[in-house]
Amino acid sequence: MHKDIHPLKDLLGPRGLKSTKERETILRELEGLQDHFNAEKLFLRLNRKGAKVSRPTIYRTLKLFQKYHFIEKLDIKKKCFYYEPISQKKEHGHRICERCGKIIDFQSKSIETLKSEMGKDKNFRLHNISVQVFGICRDCQMTSKDKN
Repeated sequence: MHKDIHPLKDLLGPRGLKSTKERETILRELEGLQDHFNAEKLFLRLNRKGAKVSRPTIYRTLKLFQKYHFIEKLDIKKKCFYYEPISQKKEHGHRICERCGKIIDFQSKSIETLKSEMGKDKNFRLHNISVQVFGICRDCQMTSKDKN
């Protein structure tokens, strides 16, 4: 998220939602994240910093932030969801390793082209494009070669 973020009450208030201490703690933590994260990693990170935010609160808040497009949810097919802040998002896709779950961002002019092409349809308002490519990352390929 960017440094000049509005107070949470300015973001949630117009939607009739309360700005709680826990939601603000989570939002502040998301501002400093540079990588993809899951709810458990966020919980452990906050816990190490002494923040008193429960797991259920984190899950509910991530769901809320996703609903209002503060974060994007990524299903990497590894029994949990990962997220990334929308404000850090440039038009990019994700390479996802099917073995270790690593998420590697990539950029392609084809994504911009696809967004432009899809945006021309007057019967559909485009908000976001998500491109996920599944395969095996270099590290996992190297590990496989070492075993052979």
